[in-house]
Amino acid sequence: MNLHFITSLSQEYWELVGKYCIPTWNLPDRVTVYVEQTEGDIKWVKDIPFDVEILTVPALITPHKDRKKVLKFWGKSWTQIQAVKNRGLDERVVWIDADVEQIKTISSDSFTMGLKEPFAIMNSGDNEDCWESGLVIFNQQCDKLGRAIKRYEASWRDEETLDSLWRPYDAQVLGYVAGSTGFHNLCLQACKNEDSFANSCYAEYFKHWINKENKEFLRSLNIYEENSSDISPISTECEEPGED
Repeated sequence: MNLHFITSLSQEYWELVGKYCIPTWNLPDRVTVYVEQTEGDIKWVKDIPFDVEILTVPALITPHKDRKKVLKFWGKSWTQIQAVKNRGLDERVVWIDADVEQIKTISSDSFTMGLKEPFAIMNSGDNEDCWESGLVIFNQQCDKLGRAIKRYEASWRDEETLDSLWRPYDAQVLGYVAGSTGFHNLCLQACKNEDSFANSCYAEYFKHWINKENKEFLRSLNIYEENSSDISPISTECEEPGED
């Protein structure tokens, strides 16, 4: 089995958090970072330490009241859908959010386990806010995966479905589909949804800087370290007597 780790981001998201997390990845197979930009200066992508593909996200016509959020998360889902549709022979696609930091080396065995369901995703059991898509495994060994992916895409274009969800997020749309097709839960116990990663089978390997406050904290930590490294050490050597 081959593994293909993927994520997607914009230049704005790279500057906000991606450049602090993605370079920490030491994953056991190939990684592709999809860039959601079709015009303007893309010289910044040279700083991404993995293969980069420019992604054109198709327009999504939606009258949803949270249209801006719908379009934002639609791009993430579109990346996943295309990667799964275009995967290689016996290739398992693994999505990781760009705001996930790797804190420990991980082996391929942690991703190649036998699964019966089309998806492996975190469900925290936290009422309506129970789906966490910071890491999602798309199981190529399940015959239902093709049909599930078609339904995943169709759900974004179904206004009634989007309106029925707690929020128009990719995690909610994928969770809606997974709830009917079946899924393998990566959470080991019930918890607050923002703590899903910390209560998953990947807790010792990754840290998810979820939520705006955490991202700002991560950014401040890195800016402090960058500024500290620019300060020249003060010499403590004593001058010899008689020297000017």
